[in-house]
Formats: sequence, C-alpha cells, structure tokens
Amino acid sequence: MNTKNLSLKAILLLLVCAYNFTACSDSSNDENSETETPNEPVSLYTYFSNDPDYSLLVQAIDQIGYNNALNVDGAGSYTFFAPNNEAFSRYLAKKNINSIQNIPTNTLTQIILNHMLSGKAKFASEITEGYNKTQAKEYITQANIDLFVAKKNSTITLNDGILITKADIEVTNGIIHKIDDIITPATLATFIKVDSELSNLYNASKELDNEVFTKLNDIEADITVFIPSEEAFLDMGTVTLESLNKTIKYHIIDGEINTSNNLKDGDVLNTWQGNAIKINTGDSIIITDSANENATIIAKDFVAWNGVVHIINKVLKYE
Repeated sequence: MNTKNLSLKAILLLLVCAYNFTACSDSSNDENSETETPNEPVSLYTYFSNDPDYSLLVQAIDQIGYNNALNVDGAGSYTFFAPNNEAFSRYLAKKNINSIQNIPTNTLTQIILNHMLSGKAKFASEITEGYNKTQAKEYITQANIDLFVAKKNSTITLNDGILITKADIEVTNGIIHKIDDIITPATLATFIKVDSELSNLYNASKELDNEVFTKLNDIEADITVFIPSEEAFLDMGTVTLESLNKTIKYHIIDGEINTSNNLKDGDVLNTWQGNAIKINTGDSIIITDSANENATIIAKDFVAWNGVVHIINKVLKYE
C-alpha cells in the first residue's frame, strides 16, 4: 500500500472521470418537447396493446397481473416509463433468458414497478431532477426504490443514461414516457456514479479498493452508506491512501439496510472498517464516531436495490 501523504483534493481530482449521458439527436429532442394525445381516449394498457412495438411490455404486464389495474380509466394516474421491444430483447439477451415468461414473476414485478413513479402522473417538466421514488420496493425494508433523473436542455436521462425518447403521451389513467432501455433497480454504485454530489466517493472507492467498488455494485449486498458531502470530503486535508480506504469503509454498514425510520436513539452500528458508530435521534439524526465527534444527516433515504444512502455534513473519524 502506498502510504505517501497526498492531498485528498488532489487525489480526487486525479481520480474523477467524466460520465457523460447519452446525447439524443435533434429530432429526438423535438419529439421530447411535443405532447402526444391518442386519437381516441385509451388507457395505458390499451395504448401499449395497440402498438406492436410494445408487445413484450404487454406480455410482462400480463405476467405480473397488472393488466386490469393499468386498463381502468382514471384509476391510479400513473407516470409510466415505457421500454419498447428492442429494449426488452437486449435485456433478455444480456440475461441469457429466452422469453418474458422465463423471468421469475417476483423479479419481473419489481422491474415493471421500477418503471412507474410513486404519486400522481407527471409530465416531463414536472419530474424532479435528482431522486424520484418509484413503486418498486427494496426487499428487506420495503422502502420505495429511487430513480435518479438528470436533465440537460431538452434531454432527460434516468439512472445510468437511459434516455427518454418520447415524453408526455397522455392517456386516460396517466402519462407515458417512452425510453430506450430497461430500468433495472439501481445499485448504490449507480447513484454514487450519476449523482455529481457523490461522484468523488464513487471514483475514489473504485480506484483505491476494488473490494469497496465490488460491494457497492453487488446487487445481492445489504448496505447502509453514510456519505460525507462533497465539501466535507474535501475538508479532510492531507491523508494517506490507506487512511482514505479505511475512512470509506468506516462510513459503510455491511449486512444491514437502515432507512431513517429504522435508526433508533442509542443504536450502535458496527461499520465495515471495524469500529462502531452511535445513533442519536431527535430533531435531527446525529452520528457519534469513535473520536466522540458528531455528524448530522442532512439528506436521507436514497434507496437502491442493495441498500440506502444518507448524506452527512462531516467525515466520521474511526480513531
């Protein structure tokens, strides 16, 4: 391990990579800006059933038993991100699955629910940039999984660069936005990569310790991550690479998913680094570290398939 002292800011600046979202063509941008209304009022399910390019999506909806729910006029008022047959075919090929019917129904249910936002139907302009709750559920806590939305000019991307190709199709029970890929529930690594406020941690974890990078990407993992804000990270000053690696692990609870509702006053959580942290609740959630210093959770409950992220205002000290 290289223990030469380096400025953390210099390390992070060297490690940060540019992650550019896929750009769409001018014609796609023009499409995105127009609102489509079917010639005759139809439901979500009927709209998809009438378009042969969405036959695989209809098969998926049928298999999970949502055909009736999505066919009732005015019921639900859904925001639905719709992948076409090409997107489903790529997903099946990637997973080496022959057909929609061969996807386990529980898995398929979560995938489809991950294409539907919680709450009322939203036009593209109404969708919040940043984290949006979907109807999919994290298995252990049953908390709604988030979808990260990025907007640049008239281009809107979801999670790791999935593009809205046609926005704002009004139907009788919601609004459809056509997309160019399947939205599988994100891992924590996805959020840390696409959220510019967290990208320094993503790049540092990837380059400094492959074990950390692998953990954040592991769809089977159960993790709670307390991520210092970008300002807090850069305020660390001069550190060694070994110290930075241990510090990152001290902010990760491996084997537990703790949403804010699960954090109780007096809880002691054992970190991946080895030392513990203590939780204090009240008007805010306070974390006391091994140095008996406090950090406050300033943003909470960004939920991925393999865990949850909370943002804190200070770097925790493990000794």
